[in-house]
Amino acid sequence: MPPAIPGTLTAATLRSKEQLWKTWDGKAKKDGPHGTVYWTTGERYQGEWRDNKKHGKGTVIYKNGDKYEGDWAYDLRHGLGTLWIFKDGKYAVRYNGEWRDDQPTGHGTFFENNGDTYEGDWVNGQRHGKGRAVYGGRPVDGFGGDVYEGSFENDVKHGVGTMMYANGDIFEGRWADDKKHGPGTYFYISKGKRFDGTWQEGTPRCGSYSEIHTPPAGTPGSLPPIELKHPDIVLSTATLQLLEQL
Repeated sequence: MPPAIPGTLTAATLRSKEQLWKTWDGKAKKDGPHGTVYWTTGERYQGEWRDNKKHGKGTVIYKNGDKYEGDWAYDLRHGLGTLWIFKDGKYAVRYNGEWRDDQPTGHGTFFENNGDTYEGDWVNGQRHGKGRAVYGGRPVDGFGGDVYEGSFENDVKHGVGTMMYANGDIFEGRWADDKKHGPGTYFYISKGKRFDGTWQEGTPRCGSYSEIHTPPAGTPGSLPPIELKHPDIVLSTATLQLLEQL
């Protein structure tokens, strides 16, 4: 049998569990800035390295065309970075903000496919902490859509928060699992009314209505005035009772 020559394909190397490109890549010992490195999986990376791992500033273009630009730490997205989605021949920002161990963690902004946005706190790729979500409106300021500002937990509205609806109505109160749950106040702005009560899984269970401001007499839909029929008699009677106790 002829001696094995380094770099020559033999039956033994073909039977090896590790692909040759991985062996050669491991021996490269890339450190510092490098030109574009291509993988057989279809990905490519240009940026900084340490110990043969992506580390520092760099850009990856994934097999499906999506792109990440930002900070890396030992092959993981870590620091500040932007994830771009490639669709219909152009890029659109999907997430911009802080990363930790390859997941959005810290403060960042997420853009949904349907135009909804969220800006706020993240933990392990989920909305968690304080944030502002815009549903169906203009992403910059929420105009024309519903806007929620408050607490999130495990990617859903949970805790104290305010929802400002596109029709002008406002709810201030507690949330659980994305639904109104607990004490809160709902302002019906167009009707000039408010409801103070308690919600359970999105449904009001008990409470009371009142006017946000006193409407002109005879306004359709206004609450009827509640007042004593003979206030002078009630007041004089109460005064006499108080004097008798002195």
